[in-house]
Amino acid sequence: MMAKCDDHDFPCQSPEYDDFDKMAREELSQPLAANDLVNLSEYCMMIPVADDFVIGDLNHKIFLKTLKGQSGLYHLWTDYESCDDHETHTMLCAYVGKGPPDARIASHIKSKWPDGVLLYATFTKMNNRLAKYYEQLFLDCYDFTLNKAENSGTRALYAVWDSDRHHMGTHSNEVSGMSKIESFDDW
Repeated sequence: MMAKCDDHDFPCQSPEYDDFDKMAREELSQPLAANDLVNLSEYCMMIPVADDFVIGDLNHKIFLKTLKGQSGLYHLWTDYESCDDHETHTMLCAYVGKGPPDARIASHIKSKWPDGVLLYATFTKMNNRLAKYYEQLFLDCYDFTLNKAENSGTRALYAVWDSDRHHMGTHSNEVSGMSKIESFDDW
């Protein structure tokens, strides 16, 4: 029997980032691989953006609070497809940006993010010069529906996450520790 990912032709195992990685190796002495930036980033969380997805005080502001005071490269993702055969989730990147992620992502939620669409965010801390370089390299290699300026890339950027990363993210304990929810009555 054919696996769902083979039948529907989506990358659920090892998406290719060859063009990005090749360019980074040519231009930087110690480049980060695209895989590390999109699949292994230090921050990865589902960010509740619609009131239907908010439980108690767990709105987008509390999820972004763990990023306060940091700066670097961030990506905004949507669910693309899941593969039950391999227990992975393929994500489609809609936006790449740099800077302080808490303020920028909050702004994008208000001005760019479509209503009713689940938002996932990844973030890698780095200095502004490197973040600008990687942001532009992603824009040169990939097409992002919400990046209008300087976006010459033509291919979709996919990430592949296991179920834990997709459902729980990387900072669930920190986020829950900031919440004032103590019981079901607080919902």
